[in-house]
Amino acid sequence: MSARSRGIALGVAGALVVAVLVAWWFHGMHRVTEWVDLPVRGEAAWNRLYPLQKALRASGRSVQSRRRLQTELTPLGERDTVVMLQDTLGLQADETYDLLDWIKDGGHLVVALPQGDADLNRDGGAPTLTEILGVQRRKRGDDDASDGCLRFTVPGATKAEKMFCYNPRFDLSQGSPVFGLRDPAGGWVMARIAHGKGSVDVLSSMQPIGRDNVESPVSAWLIAQLLAPNDGHGTFHLIYEPGLPSMWLVIGRKGWMAWVPALLALAAWLWWRTQRVGPLLPGHVRQRRSLIEHVTASGELLWRFRRGDLLYQAVRARFIAKLRRRDPVAATQPDALQAEMIAATTGVSVAIIQRALQAPPTGDAHALRERIALLIDLGKQL
Repeated sequence: MSARSRGIALGVAGALVVAVLVAWWFHGMHRVTEWVDLPVRGEAAWNRLYPLQKALRASGRSVQSRRRLQTELTPLGERDTVVMLQDTLGLQADETYDLLDWIKDGGHLVVALPQGDADLNRDGGAPTLTEILGVQRRKRGDDDASDGCLRFTVPGATKAEKMFCYNPRFDLSQGSPVFGLRDPAGGWVMARIAHGKGSVDVLSSMQPIGRDNVESPVSAWLIAQLLAPNDGHGTFHLIYEPGLPSMWLVIGRKGWMAWVPALLALAAWLWWRTQRVGPLLPGHVRQRRSLIEHVTASGELLWRFRRGDLLYQAVRARFIAKLRRRDPVAATQPDALQAEMIAATTGVSVAIIQRALQAPPTGDAHALRERIALLIDLGKQL
C-alpha cells in the first residue's frame, strides 16, 4: 500500500470515530432547563417586605420603607397606609395612642397579633394596641383544630393553597369586623376593625405577605385586600423590622431562675476561697550582705543569752594575735610584765591596760563595752 493510500485510510477511520462519538453524544445527552433559587442579596436580605415594596413602586404608588415606625421622624398622612412587621409590644404607650389617633383620622394599619412575651416590652402594664381594639388571642387549648391550616382558592389559581398554618387565632370582643377571614373551627385569622374614619387589619401572622410568598396567587389576593382601604391615596409605609426585645432584657426578666442561683454559688465560692482576716504577719526579710550587720546580730544574740564573755574573749584573742605580730616578746610575758611592755609601746597607763586584759564581771554591760573599746584602741596603737 502506498503512502497516499495509507493516509486516506487513516483519515476515513478518524472521521468514522468522530462521527460515532458525535452520534453517541446526541443520543445519550439531553438539554434540561433547571431553575435554581439563589440566596437573596442586598436590601432583600434584611427587608422582608422588599417584594411588596418593588411591586408597589412598579405600579406607581408612593412607598417608604424603614426599620421602625418612628413617627416623630416621618409623620404619617391622613390617608396613608402602614404595613408593620414591628411587634406592637415594642411600642411605648404614647406611641400606641398616637397611632390610634392617626387611624381615627383616616389612616389604615396592617399589623399582626403580638408575637412576643407581654411581660417583656409592656410599658408599665399599659394595654397593647390590639387589646385596645378588643382583640383577644385564643388560648392554645381552646380548640385543637386552631393549629391547623386554612385552604384558599382564588381566581387564577390552579389549586388550593394552605395559609396561616400553626398560627394563633383570635376573638373580637367589640362587635363584628368590616372584613375578615375566620377559621371554621373557631377564631379569626384576619379581621378589619373600624376605628373612627380609618381601620386596622389584624392578622394572626404576617407570613402570607412576606418575601417567601411573593409568587403565591393567594398571597397576591390577600395583599390586595389588605391594601384596599386607602389604595390610591397617600403613601404606603412598610415597617420591616420585627422589633424583638433585647437579649439582656429577656435574660434579666425571664432568666432569673438561672442567673440568681449562679450568682449565689459564685458568692459562696468567693467567700470560701477568700483569705480570712487575722493578725498581721511580718514582712519577708530580704537577704543582707553587710558584714557589720551580721556581726551586730551575732553580738546581740550572744548578749541576749548571757554569753557576753565570748564576745570579750574574741576581742582579747584578736588583740593578743596582733600583739604577737608586733611584739612577740611581750606576747609571751606574764600579765604584769606584759602590761608594762604594752604601756611602754602605746603610752597608756599600766592600770588601764591591766583592766582591759581582765575579763569583765558577768552581766555587767558597761564594763564589757568599756574593756572591748580599750582593747580595740590599744590594738590601733600597737
